[in-house]
Amino acid sequence: MEQQLLTVRIGTFLFGAPVSAVTEILAEPGMTPIPKTPPMIAGVAVVRGQPLTVLTLRPALGLESGPVHMALRWGGHRGTSLVAVDQVESLWTPGSPLPDDTWRDLVPPEAVPWITQGFRQDSQWLWAWADDLPDRIQESAAASAHV
Repeated sequence: MEQQLLTVRIGTFLFGAPVSAVTEILAEPGMTPIPKTPPMIAGVAVVRGQPLTVLTLRPALGLESGPVHMALRWGGHRGTSLVAVDQVESLWTPGSPLPDDTWRDLVPPEAVPWITQGFRQDSQWLWAWADDLPDRIQESAAASAHV
């Protein structure tokens, strides 16, 4: 069975989240910023009584931070997190991925560790996220906090 991706936008970037990793799509998660945290940690949101870290890719993509209006609930080795997105588009079943050297230089360098494959969807680039995206973001955030 082919893996489906949930296509999402962050700014002008198009990403594919593995459907098997996303457990919920939340609109207006009611995030509270946390002072003195790395830029990729947008804050915390309480979802059905459970505090969840809200992660954002905007700083790594060279985009301004802003309010979080939508997030994907995602399980990982470090626990459940929310990954902020600007828009959820559709389910998509990708064909064959492009060779890494075709797309790797087009992705902001900070985002390369989170991406497993590159595709063309119509006339756009689509980058597929790793199943363990929140863990990878938190590792990057922790590394940048120690620099």
